Amino acid sequence: MGRKWQEECGVFGIFDTKKTNPDISKLTYYGIFSLQHRGQSSAGIVVNHDGQFLCHKAPGLVADVFDDLHLGTLTGHAAIGHVRTPAPNESGYDVVQPMQIKSHSGQLAISINGSILNADSLRDSLKEIGAIFQTTADFEVLLSILARNRVSTDSLEGAIQKMMGEIKGAYAMLLMSEDRIIGVRDPLGLRPLVLGKKDDMYLLASENCAFDAIGAETIRDVLPGEIITITEEGYSSIFTVPECDAHKNGKLCIFEFVYLARPDSFIDGTSVYESRVQTGRALARENPCDADLVVAAPDSGIAAAIGYAFESGIPYGQALLKNRYVGRTFIEGTQAAREMAVRLKFSVLKTAVKDKKIVIVDDSVVRGTTTKHIISFLREEGAKEVHLRVASPPVKFPCYYGVSASEAEMLPARSMSVEEIRDMLGADSLGYVSLEGLRASTQGALCGHCAACFDGDFPAGVPENIGEDSPHKI
Repeated sequence: MGRKWQEECGVFGIFDTKKTNPDISKLTYYGIFSLQHRGQSSAGIVVNHDGQFLCHKAPGLVADVFDDLHLGTLTGHAAIGHVRTPAPNESGYDVVQPMQIKSHSGQLAISINGSILNADSLRDSLKEIGAIFQTTADFEVLLSILARNRVSTDSLEGAIQKMMGEIKGAYAMLLMSEDRIIGVRDPLGLRPLVLGKKDDMYLLASENCAFDAIGAETIRDVLPGEIITITEEGYSSIFTVPECDAHKNGKLCIFEFVYLARPDSFIDGTSVYESRVQTGRALARENPCDADLVVAAPDSGIAAAIGYAFESGIPYGQALLKNRYVGRTFIEGTQAAREMAVRLKFSVLKTAVKDKKIVIVDDSVVRGTTTKHIISFLREEGAKEVHLRVASPPVKFPCYYGVSASEAEMLPARSMSVEEIRDMLGADSLGYVSLEGLRASTQGALCGHCAACFDGDFPAGVPENIGEDSPHKI
C-alpha cells in the first residue's frame, strides 16, 4: 500500500482485414477500457476511415472521455487507442495520445507505453536540422525520427528498424498508417505487447485481458525486438534481434507481475494471477508467522494473500473494505487530510479482527504512507497483533522505463533497514519475499526479468540526465 507505482500507459490496436465490421471504434473503446488500470489521466482513439484519420482524445477516464456520440463519429476499418498517466513533467492536452503527424510520406499515428532514455539528445539533434516540436513528450520525437527515416528507407518497417537503432529505452508502441497497423516491442521486451484475433480482425494490446473483454483469442506475445505488421493480407513479422536472442535476453519488467498487470492477464506465457499466488506461497515459506488470520491489502494483495494462506495453513479472510468511489484527486494537503483520505478509502471489519493476530499481505510497499494508517486502523479495531508481509522485495530504486515512480529519496527502503521500516509502519513484524523467490514465481516464455527497482541493475541504461552520483547507483 502507500503511494503505488503506476504504469504510465496502455495501448490497443485493431485492424479489420475485410473492412466490414461497423464497430471498430466501439471494440477499441472496450479494449482501452479493459486497460484502464494502466493509465487514468487521459484516453484517446484514432480511427482510419478510408485513409482519413479521425480522432477523439481528452484528459479523463475512458468512460468520461467517450460516449455514443463520439464513438458514432469514429468509423473505419482500423484504429489504435491509448490510456495514459503522464510523466511528472508532462500535463495538458498536448501529451494525450494517440498523436498524429502528416508528412510527404503520408499520415501516421502513434501510441506508446514506455520511455525513451535519450529523447533529449535526439530532440536537440532534430532541432538542428529544422524539426519543430510542440510538446516535451517522447512520442513526438519518435514521430519526427520516423518522418525523417521514411525518406531514406523503402518502407515504414525499414524506418522503424532504423529508429530502433537510434533510440534507447523501454517501449511497446503501435503505429498506424493509411494501410497498416504496426506493433513494436523494444529489444529487451521490457514492456509487454500481445497479438490477438477476432473473426477477420487482428489486434495488438498491452495485455490480453483486453482481448477477453471483446471475445478475441490470444495468438501469442510479441517477442522482444519484434515488429508485427497487420494489413489486409493478415499479419507478418520481422526481428531486429535474432529470435533466439529475444528469448535468451528478454528482460520483461517484473513489476508487471507484482502489481502493474491485471490478474486475469497472461504475460509472456505466465498467468499474472498464478504468479502472484506462487509469490505468496514463497513469502510464507520465507517469512512464516504465528497468526490467526491472513488478510489482503485490497485489491492488489489478494492473490498473494491467498497464496500465503494456502502455504501457511492460516485461514484467509476479509478484514479490509475498499471504497472505490474515492477519487485519485482527493485533496491530501495536510496530515489530517491524508489520514481522512485513507479512512474514506479503507474501512475495517471490526468482528473479523478483534482480539486476533493478523497477517496483512500486500503486493509492495513503496512509500508506506497508506500502510502505516491501515495498520493503525487495524489496531484501533482491536487487532491483538498486526504483521505485515510483502510479496516483493524492498523497492530501493526509481523506475525509468515507463512507470510513474517515486524518486529514490522518497523510498524508505533506500536508506532504512527492515527493522526501521517496521517501526515506521507500526507493525509487529515485517517480512519481504526475496528476489529469488519472486523470480521463481514469474518464470514464463522469456528467461529474464528487469528487477531494477529492487536491485539497481538497469538493463537498458538510465536517462542521459542521470549523473554518476545519482541515487540510482548502488
